[in-house]
Amino acid sequence: MHEILRTPNELIEIYRRIAKDPWEFAKTCVFTKDEVDKSVRIKPFPQDLLYLKTYFELWTQERLIAVPKSRRMFMTWSNVILYLHDTMFNVGKRNAFVSKKEDDSDDLVERAWFVYEHIPEQIIPRQYLPKAVRTFCRLEFPEIESAIEGFPSGADQLRQFTFSGILADEMAFWENAEEMYSAAFPTLEGGGRFTAISSPGPNFFKRLVHDTMDIGTNDETQE
Repeated sequence: MHEILRTPNELIEIYRRIAKDPWEFAKTCVFTKDEVDKSVRIKPFPQDLLYLKTYFELWTQERLIAVPKSRRMFMTWSNVILYLHDTMFNVGKRNAFVSKKEDDSDDLVERAWFVYEHIPEQIIPRQYLPKAVRTFCRLEFPEIESAIEGFPSGADQLRQFTFSGILADEMAFWENAEEMYSAAFPTLEGGGRFTAISSPGPNFFKRLVHDTMDIGTNDETQE
């Protein structure tokens, strides 16, 4: 097959469309790494999973989302992609990836870096993208003053910052999930985004999913 040659105007139009729409970015530009399928490690984003398109639309419309997930639903990758898109195509964004341990948070940042590194050159030439700098628990776009930072769970980790958005991964298994959520209030009150994703579990995450935050139910009975 011959490579499609596009004019600069066509490339600019494609870039604008992708920069505006995270779903267009995902289905056009995104490759992910499959840790289970040893025969094919790098795969295109599974745009055939229609529930993902619905989720992408929901994420762009709602600031506060809590999602119980199961294995192979692709929710972790999807949220990493959404936050990467928000960070790299907007000026002055500061988004946080929070997981139970710092190494787990860095793994989420690494996923964002993997997606960035595998954007097809024929879709978006590298010179059209903001330059990225990857360090431990950080993916920075200095030219547009935007960044993704990784943090371990814990109220004190976030209390001193205000973020554009926070991705809380496997929140059902944090010992201090409610305190961390409270520490995120400056971000939320400032119009920021909060996305909690986790395998199902009791305690605070379950109350968050079912919107029973003000109900004094013993968490241990909610299994």
